[in-house]
Amino acid sequence: MKKHNLYILTFLAVSLVIVTATFITTRYLYHSAKENLFQNKFEAAVRESREIGKLLELQLEEGIPKEKVIENLQNSIVNTDIKSDFICMYNTNGIELCHPNPALVGQKIDENNSVFYNDVNVQSNFNTILQSGNGNVGIRKFPKNKNRSSQIVSVYPVKGSDWMLASHTNIKVLEAQVSNLYLNFLLSFIISVVLILTLSFFLIKKIYKSFILQTEQEIDYLNEQIINLTALNNQLNNQQVKINDSYNEQIKKRITTYHKDELISVSVTDIAFISLQDTVIYIQMFDGMRYAINSSLDEISKVLDPKEFYRANRQYLINIRAISSILLYGKNQLKLTLKPDLKEYVIISKNKASDFKNWLEQ
Repeated sequence: MKKHNLYILTFLAVSLVIVTATFITTRYLYHSAKENLFQNKFEAAVRESREIGKLLELQLEEGIPKEKVIENLQNSIVNTDIKSDFICMYNTNGIELCHPNPALVGQKIDENNSVFYNDVNVQSNFNTILQSGNGNVGIRKFPKNKNRSSQIVSVYPVKGSDWMLASHTNIKVLEAQVSNLYLNFLLSFIISVVLILTLSFFLIKKIYKSFILQTEQEIDYLNEQIINLTALNNQLNNQQVKINDSYNEQIKKRITTYHKDELISVSVTDIAFISLQDTVIYIQMFDGMRYAINSSLDEISKVLDPKEFYRANRQYLINIRAISSILLYGKNQLKLTLKPDLKEYVIISKNKASDFKNWLEQ
């Protein structure tokens, strides 16, 4: 793989991880913020309706006429913005006592006006909630033909009266706030990703260059070591050639011996075996001739080709071509039959049996 492609793939892999992690984190934060916002609105609606309801109860306890209390509340909420949050009040018969829009005061909430879902998602008509005279909090949904947005509603019964104070929060407005929140999260996500990817691009590029430089240095070092090892190997090969040449120079192709008063030179390839008999060393030829020699077996073995001749024991140095048969003998010993015929067997001890087998297989 080319270096440039590897760099791009590394950057793309890191980018994918960063984008995925950031997206998941952003979505989690957004949904968490959305849930917290709605929960806070529920709690705020309950708190607002309860506080204003307590204030109305205090006025009634002080003996202020109900009509005056209703008038004071209407004056305080009239013409307030009903697009987001607002306060209104009904009685248990569903009649609107106070509302930011004075035109709605005196109207009665019928059974088909809206549906109310409390915090455990139990459905009932909003008019039924008012008639119950009990506090409640939930979602108020209107029929499609009324063209009104759903609301978070907290209903608080005012003690000492049949009033039901209600705090409303427009869910459509709240969702718009959530949408703005999401856009802010999305913008933050995009900016964060761009910054992180830009920083990652330069960091990966710097790290990659450093890694390539280090790798090239290591490759140069390894190449230098290879050159040194090659030179050393050549020296060893040359030395081995010299050793082999020296060794080959020691290997004799012919051996000089005496027969009576005659000096005889025999070819090593014609020697079947060399044996020690009654302190005398004899060279046994394949043609049946036998000659005495003054050298010892140890001395002769040093000048013969070790691939052709093997020191079987203290008495015999045998040519591989002189072996007629190999038999198992005793415990892990070998018994050799040689040619030309020998009256006795040549025994390979168990200590040398493995070495002898290796010699045969070379």
